[in-house]
Amino acid sequence: PEGVSWAKVHGLSLLAGIGFTMSLFIGNLAFVDPAQIDAVKLGVLAGSIVSALLGVTILLKGRRA
Repeated sequence: PEGVSWAKVHGLSLLAGIGFTMSLFIGNLAFVDPAQIDAVKLGVLAGSIVSALLGVTILLKGRRA
């Protein structure tokens, strides 16, 4: 659409990486060892935080330009 830059599309795609409930569900189905399930939860949470921070950073940077 008019007025939408590739930076905004990229930032929004990173924000889409925040959705993690299905990843947690699949991780709980895939592993039975509590230590592995905890590792899955930590990895999914860390990935979601990184995705959120990068997405917001890119969108705010594109807003100033």
